[in-house]
Amino acid sequence: MTCGRRAPVPRGLGVSGAFLSPPAPPDGRGNRARRGPGVAQESRAQGHTVPLSTVVGRRDLGMAALVTAGDPGIGWAVVSELADPSAYLLGGELLLTAGVNLPATASGLRDYVDSLVRAGVSAVGFGVTPVHDTVPSGLVEQCRERGLPLLEVPRPTPFAAVSQAVGAELRELHLRDLRRLGAAHQALALAVTDASPVDRVLRVLAEALGGWAFLARPSASVPGGAHRTAGAPADPGPELRGLADRLTRPRGPRSAKARVGGDEVFLHTVGTPPQEHGVVLVGRPEPLGITDRAVLRTATALLELLARTSRGAPPVPGRLVTGLLLDGGLTDASAPLLAELAAPGDDGAAEAASAPAGPAAPVPTGAPSAPAAYRVLRARPAGRGRRTAPAALPLGTRLLDAGPGEEVRALLADRGDTAHLDQLDRLLGHGWIGALSGPVDPAELPAADRRAAALLTRARAVGGPLLEERADPFDALLGPAGSDDLARRILGPLAEENDSARLLRRTLRAWLARHGNWDRAAADLGAHRNSVRYRIGRVERDLGVDLADAEQRMRLWFALTRWNR
Repeated sequence: MTCGRRAPVPRGLGVSGAFLSPPAPPDGRGNRARRGPGVAQESRAQGHTVPLSTVVGRRDLGMAALVTAGDPGIGWAVVSELADPSAYLLGGELLLTAGVNLPATASGLRDYVDSLVRAGVSAVGFGVTPVHDTVPSGLVEQCRERGLPLLEVPRPTPFAAVSQAVGAELRELHLRDLRRLGAAHQALALAVTDASPVDRVLRVLAEALGGWAFLARPSASVPGGAHRTAGAPADPGPELRGLADRLTRPRGPRSAKARVGGDEVFLHTVGTPPQEHGVVLVGRPEPLGITDRAVLRTATALLELLARTSRGAPPVPGRLVTGLLLDGGLTDASAPLLAELAAPGDDGAAEAASAPAGPAAPVPTGAPSAPAAYRVLRARPAGRGRRTAPAALPLGTRLLDAGPGEEVRALLADRGDTAHLDQLDRLLGHGWIGALSGPVDPAELPAADRRAAALLTRARAVGGPLLEERADPFDALLGPAGSDDLARRILGPLAEENDSARLLRRTLRAWLARHGNWDRAAADLGAHRNSVRYRIGRVERDLGVDLADAEQRMRLWFALTRWNR
């Protein structure tokens, strides 16, 4: 019995457009179907890759390019000495080999290079010595004929160093994408407050993706405007119109792409038929990557929100705006919106009226005046019992961020310590333990959010809600810059911005908050107690301290709670 490989069959292919579909099914041996170079190139464009020139340009590797063919993206570096490694490749790799099983004949070399090209390998790195003193000329010739980049890896450079270099470049690319994604999300969240929100969202989307954007077939509920950015075609043409028609059918796909002229055009519905409100078209010469598609999804969600709310209440995406304010980026133009959203309205009054009996501050009615200050609330479930859903909590604000996790954060207008202490007690009655920052100006909200997060850790440790003290004696001694500098010196290597340092900081904070209780700290972190012991041991070794010393624990708690990160 033989098992044949089945090529993937894209669904819904048009002349130059295609509806997005899931990956090809596995073949009879459980392997993914082998992909041709076109599919592999598309896959690499949609994932994280670094240009080959970036890897070759690293002086620490000392590699030389023997065959050049463009600047393909590298998704990873792998080592293989198999005569035909293509069955074990995904496409986009830098294949490293010392030529242990390299064919000796011209036809064998041709077949070897052909198999790598069919698998979608981006480049080959050939290590000289101990098997070959130089790169075989036959391999150079075949790679040049098939347009497969070939690199010479010098003897002093181990393959592991090449793999680590590719991994480091990929991590740096990922961090840049995260920063770009955060900036785009903040700009999109602010765009909904514009006088022409739909056009502003489209402009931000086009700028973030480096192309043009166009909202086709807008419904009557979409706020008015031009619905297109500079560079967008005045007439999308019959092919794009046909794809938009397919996307708006009740049982049709939700997204598609097409190559029109010199642009790759991506189409996505705003909402789901029959409640959809149009189709967003985004065009640029290069395909959209992972980060680009995330920005597009956020933009389409905001456009749907604007369409749903344009005839009712003002478009106020509470969760997005809350994240914007607490993560930074507040401007003077946002202040009126902040005052309106943080003040309790009719919904807040109704929720407060249904809360357990107890003294409560009166809820203002009518148009809210700008509060003098604001507070940040952090809350988590008080236990495993029943609790009120986050959206139904009596918080008196529309600025609520309740994500997929169990932690809730909210932005409240300052109403005085007494009122907020009563509010924390009511919150506990609803099954949530909370921590509330002191009153701050809008510009200080990100720092207040960090303090509330640290305070919540203490609140969970003591088993009751906490309100931040108004006067911190340390703040009287050190300003923000002085506290940050001192915290950095105390934390030492733990102040670095890498995954290892962040994990150790998070573990140390939980362990200190639990007064050295291994089991409770492990439960807070979702880790095994032995893992917590190992990490705390690393902290002691890295910092050269003994955490049995109360003064050392105090110093580290000060640094963790006052470091401006």
